[in-house]
Amino acid sequence: MNNSPFNTIESLAVARLVRMLIVSDGVVNRKESDFFEKILKSMNVSTDSFESSLSQPVEQTYEAVRNMTVVKRRECGRLLRQAISSDNVVELSELSRLNDILEKAALFRPDTKQMKKNEGGF
Repeated sequence: MNNSPFNTIESLAVARLVRMLIVSDGVVNRKESDFFEKILKSMNVSTDSFESSLSQPVEQTYEAVRNMTVVKRRECGRLLRQAISSDNVVELSELSRLNDILEKAALFRPDTKQMKKNEGGF
């Protein structure tokens, strides 16, 4: 059963961002590899579909994330935060890549559409 909040396109985009972050220090250890496999499994993304998605331009990845709702972008941010610390070592190169991803994906921007009354807010 899929408990991921993301659709297929979004799942592939999030997985690609996580992978970009994990490989940014040039070393992928067992903990990072296991974490990535866990992410793919939780989002019902096969290794084959992920590998084939890598042929798409990276801008499509960022566009898919920018088009997600604020709740989904927040979940993406949570997964990126877990990815950066999955090996218990945070490298400067990973932080730099994370900052780049956050900016390009506009991860923390507010939704542009009007919020419904039952969605909360201030």
